[in-house]
Amino acid sequence: MDLLSLSRIFFALLLVIGLIAVCALAARRLGLAQGAAALGRKRRLALVETLALDARRRLAIIRCDGREHLVVLGPAGETVIARGLPALEPEETDQSEAPSFAAAMARLKAFGPARNPFRGGGAADAA
Repeated sequence: MDLLSLSRIFFALLLVIGLIAVCALAARRLGLAQGAAALGRKRRLALVETLALDARRRLAIIRCDGREHLVVLGPAGETVIARGLPALEPEETDQSEAPSFAAAMARLKAFGPARNPFRGGGAADAA
């Protein structure tokens, strides 16, 4: 084996090790590091929302067992503002009320070319 073949093998090995490291970091970021057992289990704890108050403090809503807690997080520690708030369920949109794409296109065509905002016309051009 000459030096060129050995260098190709060495750099290929480095490339494979680098790809494995990138995949491991991506799996950790996506939460897949806990394994398959954690995927099927319903989680009890969730971070609902955060808001930056200033450069060092954040306001957070944490949900645990169906109850929400309002907490201020800062460098000196954390302060619980409100405990046991009832969890608000996200409002579900009714899909039957949403217009279909064909219905939306029909409404857009009903405006005509003079009032169609996507064809360069508008209320100012029509007047």
